[in-house]
Amino acid sequence: MTATADFRQMAQYIGLAICTLIVRTAFGMFGILWGIIREIVNGVFRVVIGIIVAVLSVIAFFGFVLWLFTL
Repeated sequence: MTATADFRQMAQYIGLAICTLIVRTAFGMFGILWGIIREIVNGVFRVVIGIIVAVLSVIAFFGFVLWLFTL
């Protein structure tokens, strides 16, 4: 092999390593952002479900009290 071929092959390996690093970093950042967004959506969903359950509980409680007044 000539020195030029060795240099070209080494440059290809370095370029491939740099591209791999960039892609892995991009996917890692995307994974972190996806996790944050997923946690926010899950939190909002839990709050909405909690509010619905609380409202239904209050309605059931007052309905029970009104039923007791009819006895």
